[in-house]
Amino acid sequence: MLLLLWLILGAGLRLANLEVKPPWTDEFNAIVLSLGNSFDAVPLDRLINFSDLLAPLQPNPTATVGDVVRQVALEERQQPLYFAIAHLWMQLFAPADGLVSLWGTRALPAVIGSLTIPAVYACSYFIWRSPLIANLTAAMLAVSPYGVYIAQEARHYSLAILWVAISISLFARAYGDLSRHQKLPYVWAGLWIVVNNLAIATTYLSGVALVSEALGLSLVYLWQLRQPDPKSGSAIAVRSAPTNLSHPCWRRLYLVAVGTLAGCAGGWLLWHSYTPTPQAGWLDNSPYKSIQIVNPLFQLIGAAVSMMSLLLVEVNKLPPVAIFGDFPLEIDLPVMIVSAILMLIFFAWALPMLSRGIRIQLRQVETNSETLAICGFTAISIGLYLVITWLSGIDITRGARYQFVYFPALMMLVGMGLASCWHNKPSIAKWVSGKQAVAIVLIMGLVSSTIVVTNYGYHKYYRPEQLVPLMQQSAPIPLLIATTHNSSIQVGELMGLAWELRRDDKFKQAPKTQFLLAHQFQRFCDRDCPPTKILRETVDRISRSIDLWAINFHAPISLPPTCEIDKKFTQGIYGYEYRLYHCQPIRDVN
Repeated sequence: MLLLLWLILGAGLRLANLEVKPPWTDEFNAIVLSLGNSFDAVPLDRLINFSDLLAPLQPNPTATVGDVVRQVALEERQQPLYFAIAHLWMQLFAPADGLVSLWGTRALPAVIGSLTIPAVYACSYFIWRSPLIANLTAAMLAVSPYGVYIAQEARHYSLAILWVAISISLFARAYGDLSRHQKLPYVWAGLWIVVNNLAIATTYLSGVALVSEALGLSLVYLWQLRQPDPKSGSAIAVRSAPTNLSHPCWRRLYLVAVGTLAGCAGGWLLWHSYTPTPQAGWLDNSPYKSIQIVNPLFQLIGAAVSMMSLLLVEVNKLPPVAIFGDFPLEIDLPVMIVSAILMLIFFAWALPMLSRGIRIQLRQVETNSETLAICGFTAISIGLYLVITWLSGIDITRGARYQFVYFPALMMLVGMGLASCWHNKPSIAKWVSGKQAVAIVLIMGLVSSTIVVTNYGYHKYYRPEQLVPLMQQSAPIPLLIATTHNSSIQVGELMGLAWELRRDDKFKQAPKTQFLLAHQFQRFCDRDCPPTKILRETVDRISRSIDLWAINFHAPISLPPTCEIDKKFTQGIYGYEYRLYHCQPIRDVN
């Protein structure tokens, strides 16, 4: 019954307000490719309307799973499993005004994220054989703000978390069996191979989890812990693994390694036979190399913190409140400061308590090997994120969504720490009982998840709902929204604006609004580069007054003298750098 409660609570959070946040570029990529469509259908270097720009979001009844896999290979260079499942899933939902259902596309990861709750319960029970640890782990996953955020993204990360959680539990079981000189049963070895291959078939980043497991098992052999001492009341006593690498326990793990590598290699060869020259990749070198040493540390900490708590530290759209008479006070900054202080107080209290609980669990001789395995996996995977980022220049800590690998392991550690506190008072704030401390942690998670669901936390990287009201402030004349084009990212940026403009009933200029994607062959160019010429020629041909919004236009802008820049609209807002020009035809000026 408790597990059912966590499932209902987690599913309710994940399915709530699925359409509140407008979709952004990554989600558009997943939606378009899962439909079997292509971004190539959007015309470049000429004026287009809403129908042209949003055409890839129209359901494609002739597309097959094979078409989806081919499009993913050509345009995404990502693993195809989630896209194939999403293709079949989206057929269950009727189009909305001719376009794919946003609720339906986001419902798939939300459902997968909800099913991960009982899966993590089962994994935790499989590791520690404790209903209390399993329940508290499932409860933490249900109310985790990070978990809710990931589950409301129309991407593959929820599915990857499910596979990684199962793989971690089998890794911990294998570690425990190894320390007891027992062979991992064939059924678990076979399941481990299958899950590992499903994880890689979902996303390449799952490889961080597999490498972490391999390193963890290797360290078992390289660094043997001492034999347990029954007289030791405080030391962490863990059995040592067999030192003979030909021992049957090790041979069973070799089988898992060979099966995983064979499956990954076969999948890689089959996958790359689809496209010998993929067009794009998501792991490009970060342009911020000068700060790559420091940034990953803070990005890792920020993501880990949000897995337990995320208050109103991203507030930016709360309306002013008239606290002092008729003088409205902008409360964004005070709210952010108070929220940050509360989070610091919470973690200053919770982390020692959880650390003490984990140490208590490490003294349980029956399961301390499994506990040490989860701790080791978490530390190794976080270390790998830093090593990969620092050595390769590819910042895989840049987005919190990329750090899903250690998320289920961290939730297991938190659930285990809370279970140890359930029957013991916390080490600090002793006026709080163990059960009350657990309730405080869960309530903090629930409040944080509600903040994410209501769009006050984990904002999208692009905020068209913030830019559209500014467009409504301009004169009620036709709009031209122009950007430079390098890849599908820029198409997604304009799609986000078009999606938000289209569903805004107050936007009266929609029938006359046009878009321009001026293709840019190089990152930097002079005033004679093609995007500059295309924009000027396009404006010259327009025979009526327009408001030109240059959105993320990364080329020099040279317009006719009849275009005047509006200096009130030359800033940026959440992924969109914009400039507004009021343009009139030459004959009107004459």
